[in-house]
Amino acid sequence: MSPKVNEAAKIAKIHYIYQQRPNKERADNFAKRKLGRLGYELDSANTNKDVLTATRANNVHINYTGTNVNNPRDILSDVALGVGVQRSNQDFKNRRKQTRDIMRSYGDDKDYSLGGHSLGGSHALNNMSQSKSIRDRVKSVHIFNPGYTLPFHNSIKVNKETKKELDKKINIHRVKGDIVSAHANKETAFGNVFEYKADKDADLLDKHSLDNFTNTEL
Repeated sequence: MSPKVNEAAKIAKIHYIYQQRPNKERADNFAKRKLGRLGYELDSANTNKDVLTATRANNVHINYTGTNVNNPRDILSDVALGVGVQRSNQDFKNRRKQTRDIMRSYGDDKDYSLGGHSLGGSHALNNMSQSKSIRDRVKSVHIFNPGYTLPFHNSIKVNKETKKELDKKINIHRVKGDIVSAHANKETAFGNVFEYKADKDADLLDKHSLDNFTNTEL
């Protein structure tokens, strides 16, 4: 069974903390413990600071981390999606290849799902747009406050038939007032948009936080 909205958000949050651990052994141990509470097992061989793979029964869930402000590569990726040229960005290419490799290793009879927050959500959208092999295998996508600009929107547009297919799979969750996903409030190339209200005292960082979604049910 694919993760519920709050489970996908929790996995994304686990991945952020995983990214901050000083070494892979400690990161893996942390993720195994936290994912276990959700009924998931960590696929350590297919997990790193960029992509986390977790399994539960027949579900293989792949999560993409968002921006690490201390990593210049991530900043370049943010700029690339901001101006809609992420197709030529090496980070976007690498994560797409990692996703294909993971799916090849598991085969076609699995229930695949994708998740991600901020830049990670943009990776999920780009992969579903650019790779037929990925979108044919993926059953559901839950992403949170994805980086979404007008140039990015134009760069991931698909034909009507593909859009109809993706509209059934992709769920874009955003908080009203989040500036990173602001253009998704106006239009999206595909998928369903769900908007949530932030606390009245929330600042811009609060509105962008994954905490807005960890207790949300669809």
